[in-house]
Amino acid sequence: MRTELTVATAAIADARRRSPAKVRGAARLCAAIAFGSVAAHLWMAWAHRAMPWEAALMLLMAAVCLPCAVAVWGGAHERAVRALFAMSLTMVAVHAALLMGQGAMGGHRHGAMGAMDEMGAAATTADPLAVAMLAIIALELGVAMLAASVMRRARACATV
Repeated sequence: MRTELTVATAAIADARRRSPAKVRGAARLCAAIAFGSVAAHLWMAWAHRAMPWEAALMLLMAAVCLPCAVAVWGGAHERAVRALFAMSLTMVAVHAALLMGQGAMGGHRHGAMGAMDEMGAAATTADPLAVAMLAIIALELGVAMLAASVMRRARACATV
């Protein structure tokens, strides 16, 4: 009986030593992808510089995301991971709405259906804005999935 207790105690101690490293690795990956999202929003701000309000909105999104990404990278990630998770899912919803909206965002088509004579050309060529928007949606989904994984792993570490 005493040997079983010692083995169980050693297993718990070993899990506590290993789990924070797994959480740290996943948190760093989440932060790295969030840094990629910040860079993408900065690039989009540059691309939208002719429309000041859109450029300002992109800069605002990058500015809101950056402190959380830095905090997650540094290891203080409990609250920051939750914020990254929420912001990423919000950005997925916003970008999906922009992509599917009819004539949204200052004259951009963002996936809206054009005139019938344009349909043949639209079917053969991809709209670069739509492709960029889909790439940002995929990037934000990656951040959200990694943030959820980090929260789950951190919770598992706390219960061990």
